[in-house]
This record gives sequence, C-alpha cells and structure tokens, in this order.
Amino acid sequence: MTIQFAHRPASPLRLVVECWNNTPKFHPPVDTSNLALGRPVTASSTEPAGAGPEAAVDGEAATRWSSAWGVDPQWITVDLGRSTDIRRVTLLWEAAYAKSYRIQVSDDAVHWTDIYQTTAGHGGKEDLTGLRGRGRYMRLYGTERATPYGYSLYEFKVYGPPRLPGR
Repeated sequence: MTIQFAHRPASPLRLVVECWNNTPKFHPPVDTSNLALGRPVTASSTEPAGAGPEAAVDGEAATRWSSAWGVDPQWITVDLGRSTDIRRVTLLWEAAYAKSYRIQVSDDAVHWTDIYQTTAGHGGKEDLTGLRGRGRYMRLYGTERATPYGYSLYEFKVYGPPRLPGR
C-alpha cells in the first residue's frame, strides 16, 4: 500500500500501521500540546520575589509560582488566547499544595464556571482527565491549603481534546 501526502512545511510525523490477518489498522498521531505553555498568566499574589505566575506555564519543572503564605483563597489564571475546549488539566505541585480547589473556565475572566472541584487534593502530580468545559481563561482557584504555607505550583498544564496534527 502506498500513501502519498501533499508537500507542506511541517514538523516530523510518526505513523503507526499494524497489520493482522492482512487487515491494516492505522493509528493516527494526536496533538496533545499543552495549551497553557508560554501563555499570559496572572495570579492573586506572589511570594517570594522571583516565583511569579509565569513560572507555572514555562514548561520548566525547576521553576514555580508561589502565592502569599497563609492566605485563602488564592488563584492563578492563564489566558489561552481564544475560547477553547478543555478536556484535561495536569497540576505539578511543590510541597505547598491545595487540599481544596476548583478548576474554572471563563470567556471574560469575570464570570467563572467550575469544571472540576475537590476537597481531597493530594499534591504531587494531579492529572485531571475527563473534564468538559470551554473558555478562553483557565483558573486554578485554591480555597484551602494543605500546609501552613501558600500554594506552590511547578506547572499548570491545560489540554484540549485530542486532534490530528495540523487541524
């Protein structure tokens, strides 16, 4: 079988084709890009200096956003640039994490809709799947700290539905 593709500038693409009993099965790659990576971000507070909210969307696990100590609620908001379907959020917490928090979406950064909430946050890596929401803005809204400190987040990753690359 020969498959031809039109020439266009693109990044590398890996195709997987299985053949079992002479029946080929094609597994298309999916785009699972972090939509929050490098996007504009704001937060309710920052402490200490140098632990600003941009660190939570820089793709670096060695940098972090840290909020003011001992104050609830606290939040961090990412501007995705356009209204986007949201299906998954990954939070990479430092030792100061949220016990209770909400993940919210908005199209105007004023009126918020909860797409996830918990009172049993466990810190570390929290991979929140099966979310259903749409908005330009994504917010982590912490309502109860698990430690006496603030909230401290290495990464705030946001994903839409899986898509074929280039679509």
